[in-house]
Amino acid sequence: MNQRLGAVARLIAAGMLLLTGCADAPGRYIGGSEPAAETAGPVKSFTVYASSSGYDLTEIKVKKGDTVQITLENTQGMHSLKIKGYNKEVRGGKTITFTADQAGTFEYSCNISCGKNHKQMKGVLIVK
Repeated sequence: MNQRLGAVARLIAAGMLLLTGCADAPGRYIGGSEPAAETAGPVKSFTVYASSSGYDLTEIKVKKGDTVQITLENTQGMHSLKIKGYNKEVRGGKTITFTADQAGTFEYSCNISCGKNHKQMKGVLIVK
C-alpha cells in the first residue's frame, strides 16, 4: 500500500511541475513557448532566423502598447534572442509574447555561446 501511495505522490508532483511551465525568472520563458499573454494592443508577429552568421532580422519596429510576438528559428546551430531592457529571452523553435510598454531602442543578442560570430549576433527592438 505504501508503494502505491508513493507512486501516486510522484505522479501528482510530476504533473504539477508540468503545469507550472518552465521559467528561469518571472516572465522570462526559455524552455518552451511562453503562455499566451493578454493582448494590450495590435499583435505584431515576427519570425527571426538565426544561423552562425547572425540574425536575418536585425531591426524590429513596433509602437508602444503593441503586443509583440517573436518566434526564433535556428537554421544553423543553437541560438537565443535576449532583449535587454525587457528581460525577455526566446530560444530556437519557441515563441515569446509581451506588451511593448517601454518606448526606446532595446538591443537584442544571442545569450548562448554559439561560435566565433557570437558577439556579432545583435539587433534592435525599436518601440515608438
